Amino acid sequence: MPGLRDFRFATASYEATRAGVLAEARKAEALGYDVYVMSDHLGSLAPIPLLMIAAENVGMRVGTYVLCNDFRHPVVMAQETATLDVLSEGRLELGLGAGYVPGEYQMAGIPFEAGGVRFERLAETVQIAKLAFGGESFSFSGRHYQVRDYTPYPLPVQQPRPPLVLGGGGRRLLTFAAEQADIVSILPAAAPGGGLRASHLRLKSLTDKAALVAEAAGARAADLEINILIFDVVITSDRRAAASSYLDDLTERLGPVFMIDGELTADDLLDSPYLAFGTEAQIAEHLLRVREETRASYLGVFPHLMDAFAPVLSLLTN
Repeated sequence: MPGLRDFRFATASYEATRAGVLAEARKAEALGYDVYVMSDHLGSLAPIPLLMIAAENVGMRVGTYVLCNDFRHPVVMAQETATLDVLSEGRLELGLGAGYVPGEYQMAGIPFEAGGVRFERLAETVQIAKLAFGGESFSFSGRHYQVRDYTPYPLPVQQPRPPLVLGGGGRRLLTFAAEQADIVSILPAAAPGGGLRASHLRLKSLTDKAALVAEAAGARAADLEINILIFDVVITSDRRAAASSYLDDLTERLGPVFMIDGELTADDLLDSPYLAFGTEAQIAEHLLRVREETRASYLGVFPHLMDAFAPVLSLLTN
């Protein structure tokens, strides 16, 4: 397919100390990862200061993956992330999300409102952030946020703004991301009872969602970068046997992140863009096929998979 992007790779950190964060960041850079990202959850290190420490000590890009919108007022979020872009000398990728962990909202005393309301707030935040990153004084009056005669400071180094990462697994969020983001992260959809839908691990699910994103993006579709997460990597010389064994222990392997909401087969797992089975060469070949069919070229890898995936990364970038 013409116009396919080169692969990029992101990984993160579970570490809770300065030494651990730096060790992970330096290892990720040495292994060839392009972006060091941090999620935004209560009970872990805060992403902005963690990424600042990382950016001071490695040359790779840094990213929020993703900030929970309801934890910060949009003006404060824009100020903090513009500051991080300045201090990292233009290496920030800004990921924003609507929030999805009810327990964290309860701990913080923040109402966990319906998904549609959280989406509305996220949509307003994106508008405010884009205005703030533009640098001109502005006011904003929305249903959820009001800004009065605000003069943004500082301005990000990257113009017109740091790359914006938005995404999800449902039509509404993906359509919004296609219209507003620079990087669209396509995930399995959330299940009503919590967790992600295991049925959306299938390649067809990603193919359909990528087509939705392309249609919604219109003329800007070729400029979008498509991101996915690799949830597990199994290095083996017998892909089918490994997938069959994985299927037998699916709830244990994927819980509590996924809800098993339908029948999956070993072929579904082998074809999945979110799981990787085989030798390093077989996994690389599989991900090349995924990129060709879906344009997904920006791959996120969980910290505990960083070493196992590194030889695949090397094959895909050399």
